[in-house]
Parts: sequence; structure tokens; C-alpha cells
Amino acid sequence: MRNTILAVAVTSLITFSGTSLASGGGGFDTSGFSSQRIDQQYELGKTYFRARQSDGTQLEYCVKNGSELKKLSRRSVRSFKRGPASAFVDSLYNCANPDAKIADLVADDQGDAILYYLNKRFKLRLSNG
Repeated sequence: MRNTILAVAVTSLITFSGTSLASGGGGFDTSGFSSQRIDQQYELGKTYFRARQSDGTQLEYCVKNGSELKKLSRRSVRSFKRGPASAFVDSLYNCANPDAKIADLVADDQGDAILYYLNKRFKLRLSNG
């Protein structure tokens, strides 16, 4: 009985020693961080979404449903789910200036990245069109 306990203890010490755990096991690479893939387009869109304009103000994104503007949230964009991307883009306005469309305020390449970000963030699954 004593020999069995001693054998289990020695085996577990060897198995779970610091060198065997630090050898890259457990889903981490040699730097100690997870090797998770990063969606570069999503990160770029998030940067543009949070960026300040040249005058120092930050755009406040609202969606227009009917005649009222609502801040972006899962609830406010629910009606655009699985719809055409063009309808969603046409309904994005600046909350601070309700007459200004977001599409007119950002560059085309930034708009594409922001649309990609919002599509993934709110799980809209927008179709092209």
C-alpha cells in the first residue's frame, strides 16, 4: 500500500512538475499567451468607430427607425437583422446632428470597416445589397 502511494506521488510530481507545464502545454505558446487569431478588419472597424473627428468630437451613432433616432443597441438594430446592408447604412445618423448621415461623415474605406465591425458586434448577418 505504501509503495503504491509513493509510486503515485512520484509519478504525479514528474507529470505536473514546473518544466513539463512550462513546455507549451495547456494551449499557450512559448510566450505564455494564447495563440488566438485576431480579426484585423474587426479591430480596424472598432478603431474607426471610436475615433475622433478632425474637430476633436467623437461621432455618436444612432439608428433611425421611422422618425425617431435611437442609440445603437441590440434592441435598436434588431429590425435590420438579416436585411440588406444598404438599408442599415442609410439609417445610420449622428445623434448630435440628426440631419447628418454617418455615410456622409466618414471616408468610404472607413465606412466599410465600420460596417463590418457593427455587423459582427451586433450579429446582424447583413446581406450585400
